[in-house]
Amino acid sequence: MRTLLLLAPALMLAGTAGAQSNTSSAGTSSPTTGDVSAGTTSSGTSGDGTVGVSGTADAAAANGGTATTDANARFNTANNTARQRSTATARDDDERARSRSMTNVNPNGDVRSNSMTIYKQRGEKPVITRERTVNGEPK
Repeated sequence: MRTLLLLAPALMLAGTAGAQSNTSSAGTSSPTTGDVSAGTTSSGTSGDGTVGVSGTADAAAANGGTATTDANARFNTANNTARQRSTATARDDDERARSRSMTNVNPNGDVRSNSMTIYKQRGEKPVITRERTVNGEPK
């Protein structure tokens, strides 16, 4: 099993006191019945002149399969924005799973999180799971 954790908070210097605080998070994972699994999470926060994002990625593959994970974050201190993205992929001869989560903190303070997972067995239709939140509210 391969796990990657990214935690990247940033403190912004240009902010106003008493600003509204927003948080949002999203995460999905593939079914655990097969030989492969992939899952990701992503979250963010904004308020009082600060923004922060974090995320995780986890992938596992049995029976000689391969698993990869990746996560990255970007911050723009000029306009109080942040972005985080996590991806995880696992596959073997007859199954594959992929998961992606992303969070954006916008200049107006909105925090948007999206996550999607696809799991597919050979000869079957893919199972797709999606989650989206804006300022903590499902959309």
